[in-house]
Amino acid sequence: MAEQVVKTMELLPDYQEEFLKNLLANIFQTDEDGNIIGGLATESPLYGKPVYQMEGGGTTLDPTMAALDLDGNKIQFYETPEGEFTTDASLAATDQYGEPIFAVEGGVAPPEAIGFTDAQVDAIRRLTGYKDPVTGEVIYEGLMGAYEPYLDESLDMFRKSADLAESSTGRYDPLGEIVYDTVTETDPVTGETIEKQVARTVTDPETGEVSYVREGGYEAFYNPFVEDVVDTTLADIKRQGEIERSRLGSQLVSSGAFGGSRQAIAEQELARNVGEQVAKTGSELRSAAFTGALDASMNAFENQQKRGIDAATMFSQLGTGIGALGEAAQQLGFQDVNALFNTGRLEQEQLQKEYDAQRAAQLEEAYEPFARFAYMRDILSGVPVSGTGISAVGIPESSSFNNVLTGANVYSSSQGDGNIFGKLGGLKT
Repeated sequence: MAEQVVKTMELLPDYQEEFLKNLLANIFQTDEDGNIIGGLATESPLYGKPVYQMEGGGTTLDPTMAALDLDGNKIQFYETPEGEFTTDASLAATDQYGEPIFAVEGGVAPPEAIGFTDAQVDAIRRLTGYKDPVTGEVIYEGLMGAYEPYLDESLDMFRKSADLAESSTGRYDPLGEIVYDTVTETDPVTGETIEKQVARTVTDPETGEVSYVREGGYEAFYNPFVEDVVDTTLADIKRQGEIERSRLGSQLVSSGAFGGSRQAIAEQELARNVGEQVAKTGSELRSAAFTGALDASMNAFENQQKRGIDAATMFSQLGTGIGALGEAAQQLGFQDVNALFNTGRLEQEQLQKEYDAQRAAQLEEAYEPFARFAYMRDILSGVPVSGTGISAVGIPESSSFNNVLTGANVYSSSQGDGNIFGKLGGLKT
C-alpha cells in the first residue's frame, strides 16, 4: 500500500510578510536575473572603501571615477595625522613600522600587536651595542662583556702583586742584591722576540776581574768617616803615649836611672801598651762601624721587603676592587636597561590597550547595522502570528519498474539465492 505524504505550510500575514521582505532586502538583494544589487551582506564590513582622487581634485569612493597617475594607476589618498587627505606620502600619517596609511572610509583596523617602543629599542641597543647605520659611529658599546676591561686591569694588578710578593721573599745578602737588566733577544728557532734577565757586571780596570754589580749591601751603609775617626783616635793614643814617655823620662832622670836598663824596660812596656791600645781601639771602631753598617743594610733590606709585601697586598686589593667595580658597572648598566625596557613596556601595553579599544569600537560600528537587523528580526518573531495553514495529501502510485525489480528479487529484503545483493536490504518508495 502506498504511503501518504502530508505537506503543511504556514503563511505569515501580509503585513509581516512585507516587513520580512523589506528586512531581507537590506541584507542581500538580487535582480530578476540573479545579479547582486546590494545589501549589507554583499560586502565585508571589515574592509573600508579606499578614497580616490578625482580628475578635478575631489574625492570619490568609486574606483571608476578615480584619476590615474603617469603609470596608469588609480590615485589613492593618504591620511594625514590631522585626519585630512593628501597624495604626498611624506605628509601622510604612518603606522608603527613607518609605513604611510591610506585613507579609507569605514572598515576595521586589522588585528595587530604593538611593536617595541622607542624606549625598548633604545634599551636593546644599550644592551647589545649599536652603531649608526650611516656613519658607522659607535653609539652604544653594549653591556655584554662590559666587565672584561676591568677584569684585564684587575689581572694586571694581581700580576704586579705576585711579582712584588715574589721579589719580597728573597734572602738577605750582606754583599747586596745583584742588579739584573732586561735583554731582548730573538729566538733563532721560532723567530719570536723574548725577554730575559741578565746580571749586570763590572770589570776592574787594573786587575781585569769581573764582578757582579750589587746594591743594598753593607758597604752602601758604611760610614765613610770611620777611618778618619780611627786615624784621629789612634793619633790621640800615640800622642798620649809620647806624653807618657816624656813623663817617664823625667821621672827616671830625677831618680838617677835615666839611660839605664830600667829606662829601656819602662819604654818597651809603654810602647807595648800603646800598640795594644791602638790595635784594640782601631778594631773596636771598625767593628762597630761594620756592625752598624750591617744592621742598617739589613734593616733597609727588611724595610724594602716589607714595602714590597705591603705593595703586593695593596695591588691585590686594588685588583679585587677594580674587578668588583667592573661587575658593579655592568650590573648597574643592566638595571638601567631593565628600567628603560620596563618603562617602554608600560608604554607598549598602554598603546596596545588603546589600539584594541579603538579596533573594538570600529568592529562595533561596522557590525552595528547587522545588530539592528537582528533587533528587527527579534521584533518580528515576537509579534503574535495568526497565519493560515494549508495541508495537501498526496498518494503516490506504484511504479511498474518497481514491480519488475521486486519480481527479479534485486532489492527484496528477503534472503535467498535469487537476491543478487544478499543483505543490502530492500528499496521502499
